[in-house]
Amino acid sequence: MARSMSRRYGLTLVSGVLLLLVCCQGVTALGYEKKLGGNYNSDIQLQPGDYQALMVHLEAGDKMFLTVRVGSGDDIDVYTMTYKEYLAYKDPTSVQFRILPEFSKERMKYLEYPKDLDPGETGDYVVVLDNTLKTASGAPGSGTVLASVNLKLTIQAPFPWWIVALVIVIAVGAAMGVWVFFWRKNKAAQIEEAEMQKKRVEAAKVRPIFFQQPGMPGAPGAPGAPMASPMATAPPPSSTCKACPHVYDPTSANCIACEYR
Repeated sequence: MARSMSRRYGLTLVSGVLLLLVCCQGVTALGYEKKLGGNYNSDIQLQPGDYQALMVHLEAGDKMFLTVRVGSGDDIDVYTMTYKEYLAYKDPTSVQFRILPEFSKERMKYLEYPKDLDPGETGDYVVVLDNTLKTASGAPGSGTVLASVNLKLTIQAPFPWWIVALVIVIAVGAAMGVWVFFWRKNKAAQIEEAEMQKKRVEAAKVRPIFFQQPGMPGAPGAPGAPMASPMATAPPPSSTCKACPHVYDPTSANCIACEYR
């Protein structure tokens, strides 16, 4: 009885180990995923029932070009698809998945894109090197395959907004500098003009006034002249005053502020 229990325990243990090995092989057969941020050039070994997925993120304007060459082993399948369709591809319950036929090929030993893959819109794209019996028309995936993969990405440089912002800041700063320069220059001219005006007013206040005495020729009370009260008169204009276009009048604002006085 004890020997029977021991044998049953041994069989259970062996079965568990075998089940674990099968599960590990199943996990290994799920494939290998690699995210790319640039060009990729490498040799890939695919075991029977295995695949490898190369994932790239493409913006609008980016381009991708792929070359795959099988160096040894049987044919394989190469599929190019969106990330959404890749999820359907690796889902064992999924019955179908869509590919980009122009950039995919089954039962092949050499594949080269006919042109650059330009997605036209932002998204994640996946290149699958398949060594499994995934479709009825695909490769059987019965042997080990060694393939050379060359994937070239042309990433469009982002628009240099920071340069545009820097140019705008420099232009605004230069405009502000020019405005401040002319504003200060105009302000200085206004201050200078106000000082000159002030000096003219002060000079007009101290201009001497002469009174004509009776008996002087042409003075009130002189023979032949009517008697009149004394009146204040300014001295005759100087030689520089002759250039002034105004009629000389010491009480006129024009003469008070005239620069030819």
